[in-house]
Amino acid sequence: MRSKFSGLAMATSLALGLSVSSANAALLYKITGKDMAEPSYLYGTIHLICEADFNVAEATQKAFDEADKLIMELDMDDPNMMQSMQAKIFQPEGLKISSGLSEAQAEKLDAFFKANMGVGLSAFDGMRPFVVSGMLMSAQLDCGQPASFEGYFTQQAMMQQKPVEGLETVDFQFGVFEQIPHAEQVQWLADALEDEAGAKAELQRMIDLYQAEDIDGMYGMFIEMDEYAEYKEVLLDQRNFAWQESLDKELQAEGSEFIAVGAGHLGGKAGMINLLRERGYTVEPVSN
Repeated sequence: MRSKFSGLAMATSLALGLSVSSANAALLYKITGKDMAEPSYLYGTIHLICEADFNVAEATQKAFDEADKLIMELDMDDPNMMQSMQAKIFQPEGLKISSGLSEAQAEKLDAFFKANMGVGLSAFDGMRPFVVSGMLMSAQLDCGQPASFEGYFTQQAMMQQKPVEGLETVDFQFGVFEQIPHAEQVQWLADALEDEAGAKAELQRMIDLYQAEDIDGMYGMFIEMDEYAEYKEVLLDQRNFAWQESLDKELQAEGSEFIAVGAGHLGGKAGMINLLRERGYTVEPVSN
């Protein structure tokens, strides 16, 4: 049985094969054209990676330093963002994760939480399933607190006094997952625990593709999973199209932008790279 864990990991990209010789074998892209006064840059991040695997290449740092503004999925510099997230992590309807689990599945999830977080399922039972999945994925990494590209770039922006903007709001991101039935998200969690070794292998495969800078491979890893095919448009495509409207205005304005979004949003026909090219921009990979 194919593990659904990695698909959920990439869906929680709130974060996804093809060979590394693909056309989009890079994480950093230079954007020019359409009478832009100076180039901007597009960078693909991964939302879960161990500190030992975390790396910002020299070319990426240089591109960031040259930019006048940082744009990410969320405005991580907003002091109210975390408060907004905390206010929304629980199901508003009072739904419980345990209500969609068998007794054996609930016991397994309870044991997992106790072993990895020191408290049982009852502490998380009322949370939204995709929030809990993020906790599970962090524990699956087996490296303590994961590193964060978004956190790093936000810190760098603050040090360099660059403005930070978000392409989406917290309310919008949570609304994306509200379009996926609660029961189905709970089932994804249950499936992940049924094959923990497979889940870790899929997560490692995603990290390996990312370290190989294989954007097409990460995208392909997501869409090859039949259980997520019906949600691809909601999780990726619709968001990409909406982002393009905002980015087109930013790219045509004065100044240079460093745009950092989940790497799964870059590949594919409806990916950021192709959509920018369709709008007349030149998007070129930058070797790291």
